[in-house]
Formats: sequence, C-alpha cells, structure tokens
Amino acid sequence: MIITKIKFLKNKVVVYLNKKRLDLDKDVYPNFYLYVGKDLSEKEIKEIKNQNDSSAYLRYALNLRSKKLFSEYAMREKLYKKGASKHITDSVIKSLKSFDLIDDKAFIDDFIAYYNSLNYGENKIKEKLRKKGIFEERIEKIKFPISIEKKKAKAILPKLEKKYESYNNTAKEMHIFNSLIQQGFNKEVAKEVISLVKDSSPKDENEKLEKDFEKVYLRLSKKYEKKELKQKILNSLLTKGYKFNDIYKMMERKKL
Repeated sequence: MIITKIKFLKNKVVVYLNKKRLDLDKDVYPNFYLYVGKDLSEKEIKEIKNQNDSSAYLRYALNLRSKKLFSEYAMREKLYKKGASKHITDSVIKSLKSFDLIDDKAFIDDFIAYYNSLNYGENKIKEKLRKKGIFEERIEKIKFPISIEKKKAKAILPKLEKKYESYNNTAKEMHIFNSLIQQGFNKEVAKEVISLVKDSSPKDENEKLEKDFEKVYLRLSKKYEKKELKQKILNSLLTKGYKFNDIYKMMERKKL
C-alpha cells in the first residue's frame, strides 16, 4: 500500500495509506523509514502495528506502575483485560523487568511489610499473596519469624479482650483463639497468646453465669418443664463454657 500523506500531530503521527490510516506513537515512527510515496507490504504494515501496539501498552503499564507496585501476574492480568495479546504482553513484561519495574521479590517484601504493620498473621498474608498471583513455590519459601508472629498477635490481644469482655472465661478464650486464627496466626501462636488472657474474677464470672442463666431460663421455660427444663438449661450453659459445678449451684440457688 502506498503512503499518500504523513501528518505530525502533538501526540502522534498519522500515516495515510490510500483510504486507510495508521496512528503511530511518536516513539515508534522513527523506527521505520516512512515517506510519502513509499509502498508498504502487508508484512511491513503488520510489524509497524505490532510495535505501535506494544508501545501503547507499555505506556499504559508504566502509568499503572507509577501509582503502585504490581506482581508480574497482576500486571499481565491488567494488560490482558486491556486487550493486549500474549505476544505483546510478554514484550511489555520483558521491558518492565529490564528496568526493574516488575520485581516479584520487591513486591512480596513491600506487601509483607504492609500487612505486618496491620498485625496480620502468616497464613492471612500468604492467602492474600496467592490472590495477587504469586506462585505457591515462591510463597512457601517465605519465612515468618515466630518471634514477630507472637509480637503481632500480642499487639491485638488487648482489643480482643475488650471485644469479648462480656463473655465468661472459657467462651472469651475460645472467641479470642478463633479471632487469632482468622487473623492468620498459626494454632501454636494463638495458644500461647490466649494463655496471657486475663480471667474474670470469680465474682464477675458468677454474675455472668447468673445473667446467662436468666436469659436461658426465660427462653426455655416457654417450651419445657421440670426435669427436661433443668437438663436443657444445663446443656445450654455448658455449651457457653460454664463449669458443671457452678451451673448446679446456680440451679440450687434458683430452686430449679
């Protein structure tokens, strides 16, 4: 196809081929010896388009990278979603890597530092890395010092104790343990940290039992009577973490 006109604009160069046109990046145009009257083959036009597309997607990737770090997987997903082919995506990723703009190790280090600052446990951080597309082989090589894990778990303990202060001792420890597991800590760390949980005084524990007893009695007495009611109340309070002897004494005081 014959080049009939070349027009230089502010952000691009437009090359006219009879009734068709190529909108070229200013960085791509100098890579080809283009002039009015030149006859371009289909192969040459395809090569020009490929380079132009690669340049456009590279600029897009650079714009994304200027705002935050990306893993290779995440950047590939962005490019594919934008419409880039695998060939162009590979080319863009190669260019980014050559300038250390895509570095999964640096990404992982920054990612871990950020979530460590939020007191997330090892398992939660690894789960988030998987969602970011970091390969399992790389994730399994990451070391989380046990001393740091314990420090993070201890840091959130006061907040959890405050959250569950209305529960009896057993239930409070159980809820705090489950919260630590959900936050990503291993069972060993969670067990050690809940050993630091402050128990309520016997007086407070008894007040909580009496309060829960009244609630359970009010609910179950509408359905059950006598021996069956007594058994249902006992089972309900046991599941809440109260001790059998304490429940039995409470029932005696309540003349149940």
